[in-house]
Amino acid sequence: MKYLILMLFFPLSFLFSQAHNWNSPSEVVKKVKKKYAGVQTLSANFTINTTQNKKNATLTGACKFKSPGKIKYEFTSPDGDAIVSDGKTLWIYIKKIGAVGKQDLEIEKENSSGDPIFVPNSNTGLNRLFRKYHYKFNSINQPQKSDDGKKYFVLALEQREKIGGFEHMTLYIDAETYLIHKAVGKDSRGKETTLEYSKIVLNSEMEDGEFNYHISGNAKIVNNPLVSNNQ
Repeated sequence: MKYLILMLFFPLSFLFSQAHNWNSPSEVVKKVKKKYAGVQTLSANFTINTTQNKKNATLTGACKFKSPGKIKYEFTSPDGDAIVSDGKTLWIYIKKIGAVGKQDLEIEKENSSGDPIFVPNSNTGLNRLFRKYHYKFNSINQPQKSDDGKKYFVLALEQREKIGGFEHMTLYIDAETYLIHKAVGKDSRGKETTLEYSKIVLNSEMEDGEFNYHISGNAKIVNNPLVSNNQ
């Protein structure tokens, strides 16, 4: 997710009239990084909603993570789709077209900023996220109570350098656990994507074999679909 100093610019009378827990955006981000650095495994249900030009699409399923770099997304809608990685290879299976993308995660490719395209674990990804985006609370009153009865710190993020992807993001961080429960991203074309996690379980036993992908005999393989030759 360095803004505590901004509180000093408010009139003292205003400060004393408000309820505060004295958390700054930078302090929240620090606690988020520390939380995820200690996560060895994570499982959850997920929902992904996308909206563009008044058209909506929803994806659902369950996911697992194991440090370092192992992930597994099994979709219930669309049923049968999957994203699986053992930390070295990422498999993306799309049942509807009978194709699977096979992405080498150890390939030496960099983005326009000179950073490796692929990162080994979620903690590295978080560090990059907060380095590449300006962040602040989306309002003065934090944490905010949500419809589910829980309280969340809500961070508004803006890309420091417009290099594609999500130019703006909003993160909803559980005020007790410092886990990210929801992320909303918007790109330059107005497409909005919301990723929400529920029933999160940390540090349960997971076997490495759960993150191996077995290719269907009829699936067409597309090698390295996430990178181009000129990157």
